[in-house]
Amino acid sequence: MLEKLRAGETPCWRNSVLEKLRAGETPRFINSALEKLRVGESPRWRNSALEKLRFEETPGWRNSVLEKLHIGETTRCRYSTLEKFRARETPRSRNSVLKKLRAGDTPRWRNSVLEKIRVGETPSWRNSTLQILHAGETPR
Repeated sequence: MLEKLRAGETPCWRNSVLEKLRAGETPRFINSALEKLRVGESPRWRNSALEKLRFEETPGWRNSVLEKLHIGETTRCRYSTLEKFRARETPRSRNSVLKKLRAGDTPRWRNSVLEKIRVGETPSWRNSTLQILHAGETPR
């Protein structure tokens, strides 16, 4: 395939599509969708969703989420986090960080950065940018 591209040719699986486009036709896989759009219909994969939206319904994959939101519930993936916030707890992923902050410590992922800043160094991920700025250049 690369040899053909280097020689200015196109790989065989693209040829028929390109020939049709050059001749002003559309490749077969686009035709049925375009014909439907020309006569004001929508391609099959859009029909069911659009019909439902025209009747102010929602497509099936949105129904359960919207029904829950209308009655003031939350979708399943948000429950545990919101329940914890209502109870003034924190979700598990934030607990260890918050406990450390309350005790005046810093979470592990920030320690090495803060230690370097305290002694006047810069963390390694900032070094290359700062060196470039000191030299009057702009970062890439």
